Amino acid sequence: MLVFCLSILFILSACQKEYNGKYVQWGDTIESVNTDKLERNNIPYKVEGNKVYIPEDAFDDAVVCCS
Repeated sequence: MLVFCLSILFILSACQKEYNGKYVQWGDTIESVNTDKLERNNIPYKVEGNKVYIPEDAFDDAVVCCS
C-alpha cells in the first residue's frame, strides 16, 4: 500500500507544469487582474509597480483560465 501511495504522489508531482519563461505583463494594472484565478490554476505571477507579470510560457494557460 505504501508503494502505491508513493507511486501516485510521484505521478501527480511529475504532471504539474513548471513555468520557466521570461515574465511578461498580464493585464493593465493589478486592479484589472484577478490574481485569485491565477493562484487557483497554479500560474505564478509577480506584482511590480502596480502591474502583474506572468511567465511567457504560461500565457496561453492564463488566457484559458482567466479571460
